[in-house]
Amino acid sequence: MNTDHRPLIGVITARASQSEQRQLLKGILSKADELGIDIAVFSNVYNFAEYFADVEVENKIYELVHSERLDGLILAYESLIYPDLIDSIHDHIRELNIPIVVADAKDEGFTCINTDVKRDFRCIARHLTDVHGIRDIDIITGYEAYETSHLRVDGVREIMEERGLPFGEKNVIFGNFWNNSGEKLAEDYISGKRRLPQAVICANDYMAFGLLDKLFNNDLTPPDDLTVIGYEHIGERIYHSPILTTYQRNRMAIGAKAVALIYSKLTGAPMQDIDTSGYMITGDTCSCGVEKKYLREELLEIQQTKAYNDMNFCGNFEQQSVTSRSISDYIHTLQEFSYLIRNVSGIYLCLHEDWCTRSQKSSVNEFSNNEPMICYRVISPEKGSDEPAFFTRGKLFPAELPGAGDKKFLFFTPLFSEGKEFGHFIFQYTTPDTYDSVMIEWLKITVNALQVLRMKNDINTLLECSNLSEFHDTATGLYNKQGFTSELVNACKKLGEDGKIPVIMIRTGIYSDDSRIDKKNLSVRLDMEIAECLNQIAGSIGGFCGKLSDKQYIVAASSKFTEEKVPLIMDKLEIIISHSPLYIQERGLDTLFMARGEVSADRNINECIAALSEDINMKIKQLSEERHHAYYKDYLQVRNSMYRDPGKEWDAQMTCRDFHLSYGHFRATYKDIFGISFHQDLIMSRIAMAKYLLLTTNIGISAVSFKCGYTDEKYFMRQFRQTTGVTPNSYRNNLF
Repeated sequence: MNTDHRPLIGVITARASQSEQRQLLKGILSKADELGIDIAVFSNVYNFAEYFADVEVENKIYELVHSERLDGLILAYESLIYPDLIDSIHDHIRELNIPIVVADAKDEGFTCINTDVKRDFRCIARHLTDVHGIRDIDIITGYEAYETSHLRVDGVREIMEERGLPFGEKNVIFGNFWNNSGEKLAEDYISGKRRLPQAVICANDYMAFGLLDKLFNNDLTPPDDLTVIGYEHIGERIYHSPILTTYQRNRMAIGAKAVALIYSKLTGAPMQDIDTSGYMITGDTCSCGVEKKYLREELLEIQQTKAYNDMNFCGNFEQQSVTSRSISDYIHTLQEFSYLIRNVSGIYLCLHEDWCTRSQKSSVNEFSNNEPMICYRVISPEKGSDEPAFFTRGKLFPAELPGAGDKKFLFFTPLFSEGKEFGHFIFQYTTPDTYDSVMIEWLKITVNALQVLRMKNDINTLLECSNLSEFHDTATGLYNKQGFTSELVNACKKLGEDGKIPVIMIRTGIYSDDSRIDKKNLSVRLDMEIAECLNQIAGSIGGFCGKLSDKQYIVAASSKFTEEKVPLIMDKLEIIISHSPLYIQERGLDTLFMARGEVSADRNINECIAALSEDINMKIKQLSEERHHAYYKDYLQVRNSMYRDPGKEWDAQMTCRDFHLSYGHFRATYKDIFGISFHQDLIMSRIAMAKYLLLTTNIGISAVSFKCGYTDEKYFMRQFRQTTGVTPNSYRNNLF
């Protein structure tokens, strides 16, 4: 465990807005609050038993459990109902080297905490036999193939046998844990297909509600005609008549015990003894009558939910959100309507760096934790910066979540549309609380508005709608992905047995936000400038180039270039792009990344492209970690200014005065951040500008040296050769 921060325990659940999961989570959060632990909850939104319509991408949220920030993990196994998702989550957690506890289920190979279901049903049966004197009991349980269904039956059978009361297979009905099973059983009682017993125990409240509703519609009234007992207490009794008597499955205690167990494993502290026993909550479906304490709690919850639903219905959040013209407009609208989420303290919008121009559907089989993301603060419990913060997805959030304070109960909820993952929201609570179904409606509005904003702002989307070219990018004239791949396939066919084609991938504009309509013209101009640079280099190496996606380009060289020559090509690509006038002014340093590979006749081209993309993502991840330095942003501003205008007379001591720092501290910090001294970096900035001028202009060497800040041409030539290994003329005349 990392001891320089509060422990952070992850929780995997599904559809966290549901009553059962909220009970478990409140237990987890309450115990975490007591022990000084932060919590990160990862949950999908819909949690279908079978997925359709590009919704399965919501389950990519569970990739986040691989984050190095997590010190432990709790799996709410019972919430998972989609078989492929269960398998996928098992694959995720088996790779983790942190304490893992499975709550509310048995899962082989893991530490498990669960309620004693058989004991609970012994208590329910005992209540019926001992308190009400009932001697004839049926039980409707879950699927026959489920062990937990049989445990419920066994608990009832044991009590009946202890009391010497008849109970056999004719008293057991297998259902599906849903309302329609209860409805079907009521129909059998009403029609006489099944004999009407004195009492029915339902294996959960859903089946009990289905039973009650059907009985009510046919003038059968519990408990006069039939005593009905539910199980789990999901808090929706007010919607059914009469008020159900049920048994509270103590999910809060299970959640608390799971946290205590992980805390014990992390710290070596003695394990706390937490009783997970449940208790009866009486209503009008047995003769005990309603216990008002619990009904008041349910009514308060329902009244609050209704109030927030009414505010959502009567407000104009949906209309106002779709009028946003930029991310800043969008964030402002979210701030204005954040009150529609009950008790939330912080909201953070985390978007993939390329969210606005994603054209490919996201795959649940492709791991994307190394991708760069941008975090926007919407609201926070404390004052925080409104500047976007950059991080890699696997870090969960930036080094400091702006305005979050010390206590973090965080809920990670996916943002997606049409099979494309845009990112996720982080909802923060500072008390042991969770979001509910009202938040899901809020979330749907935000996703739709984000998709509208994306369509407004994405020039590529507009151009794709025109469908002007099958193989070329309409905006730049470069090959698109399909065109480049086709050209590369043809080139590979012409190779000899050992022939290879060098391939270089380029990512530009990392950590920049172009999601404003008024920045779209800038993006197009940058695109055109980069395309011109790529065409120049591709032409000089007998190759070809393409644009794979927004800010992602690729160059293939002639097969005559050996592996030793590729770094020279990459050097010139970096120089000519990073120092082009618009790029160096608007993007600056640390925004361009490259990766290289080779394609042969027997190597899959798509696999090669995927490998290069992953290589770049790893480099971005490394830089993201370096950007966490407290002074990184300020020092990068100085460095960018120096590289834009290296001919200026740069004075480190004057720069120190601007920062109110000592000269020695400035030099040490500069080298710590960039891995190079300020003086040596000044030399590199001048040589880089000289390379750019040599590659793109015909001006003389003396003019080049003067523009780069040298007063002595011979000194410039000597320093250029010492740095590059060649003379300026050789660099210019022998492109490759």
